[in-house]
Amino acid sequence: MKIKLIIFLLIFFVFNALSVFATPLPKEVRDFLVSQKKVPTIRFDGIIVYSDDVMYLPVFPAYPEKAEELKIVKTYPANQTMDKLPDMVLFNNNMGLLKTIRTGKGTLTVRNIPDMPVEIKTGLLPQDIVVPRGLVLPDSLAGVLGDVRIPLIGSAKTTDVASTRKTAPLPSGKRVVDTKNYNVPLALKDKLFFVNNFQTEYLQIFSSTVTEPLYSLKTSGVIKDIKPVLGGKFLLVASRNLKNIDVIDIANEYIAKQIDLTAIPSEIAVDDNNKKAYVASTKDESLFIIDLDSMTIKEKIQLIGAPQRLSLSDDGSKLAYIDMKTSCIYVLDLVNGYTNKLISSYPNATKLILKDNVIYTVARTQPKLRIIYFDLLQDNEITKTKKQLEKEKAQKEEENDAELITEDLVFDYEIEDVEEEELIKNAKTYSTSIKEIKIGKKPVDMYVKNKKIFVLCAGDNSVYVYDVSNGELKSEKLPVDGFSKAFTPVPNSNLAVITNMSDLKYVVYDTDKEKSVQTLPISEYINMITILDRKNNE
Repeated sequence: MKIKLIIFLLIFFVFNALSVFATPLPKEVRDFLVSQKKVPTIRFDGIIVYSDDVMYLPVFPAYPEKAEELKIVKTYPANQTMDKLPDMVLFNNNMGLLKTIRTGKGTLTVRNIPDMPVEIKTGLLPQDIVVPRGLVLPDSLAGVLGDVRIPLIGSAKTTDVASTRKTAPLPSGKRVVDTKNYNVPLALKDKLFFVNNFQTEYLQIFSSTVTEPLYSLKTSGVIKDIKPVLGGKFLLVASRNLKNIDVIDIANEYIAKQIDLTAIPSEIAVDDNNKKAYVASTKDESLFIIDLDSMTIKEKIQLIGAPQRLSLSDDGSKLAYIDMKTSCIYVLDLVNGYTNKLISSYPNATKLILKDNVIYTVARTQPKLRIIYFDLLQDNEITKTKKQLEKEKAQKEEENDAELITEDLVFDYEIEDVEEEELIKNAKTYSTSIKEIKIGKKPVDMYVKNKKIFVLCAGDNSVYVYDVSNGELKSEKLPVDGFSKAFTPVPNSNLAVITNMSDLKYVVYDTDKEKSVQTLPISEYINMITILDRKNNE
């Protein structure tokens, strides 16, 4: 009988220990914390963040108790509520919280409490926790580590990292700071640039005021796509030929987690408001939905065709994409059953933007902006009349010589029930009308702000601005050579950064003034750039 009891207790303990490898905070703890006066941010790895300087490490109990109503039973200092941010909290379900503090020497640690509750001393930290940079723990808390690698105060030793644990520090290159600082617009100061050329596994991190990278981060493979999530504190990284997504904690320079997929990812779209990310796989013709709170896959959806050029609607209810094989544009209903709606077709599209019931798109081989209006509640067959085809042919002959943009080059056509030259052969679509605006050669990127559409054309390094409300079109030739690649808005500002693949410069563009305001040097060719606030990532 004693042997059976011992085996049972061992199994019980091991089960509880292993269960914290990827366990989020219990719902009752989450609900309790968000019901208090001070509401924290709860990260996917369980860390509870009240501010950049105040966070709590969750300690899962070895022997959890069921509590009909969650209550605090002990704090340090004693008798404090959560709004006072005590150094230690113990709940009546035996779960504990330890607040990180800084010593007089700047060391990040937790309070070494003489009478630490046994429920906490015998508990365990989440095993996929992203360890805050520089954290050390008192020797008395060695038992809560499990496989987490955290130095102990008074000891040079650290616990080993289990071979199955995917959380690991990112190798960082030598930090170099350019001696020359450039004056930049106020909205661009205190920004970090994360730069990659899609040919290596390294991210180069720049300050917005210097030309040399501050440091570099090595990811799991040659980078395919990167998207910031959770307020810019983490990056989701898709790599070529790897069936996973890296979750990078920027401040701590860690691969905090790897999300295993069943297919190679090709592109990522993020809905930060609804805490979701959508990862497409062109090879698998599928879409993975990732919950950003837990950083886990919630669903996998099989799509029509090989998805690329993803674009989410502002409210997160629809996702537009292009089938790489057929050039057909689809809209996926993310709310009602994941139904695919065929909208139109546009070969060689380089950018797609979905706004309400309108799709804006450009193709590198077509010097025009196409605006597609659609209605998901009514099927239509989209066609072109002989008159429209003749007009397009005449315009195509003039494209190579056309330098000025005039009003007669902007035209519309409505859906007509005729049998002439269907845009999509024998296919029912949801398009209602299409507008095309003549712009520069090789449009490669686009940005929509309010009622204005900014199109970056690499053929002559120009930005074209089309005002949807009044049909006005203007353009500016940029003060750079080479091949312009991306028009990237600067978060929380009226600025954008225009990067170049073959010129070691970038242009600062003011979307309110609709003109470039500064050209700055940089030491790397830029294929992809992510711009984040520096204060959130240090």
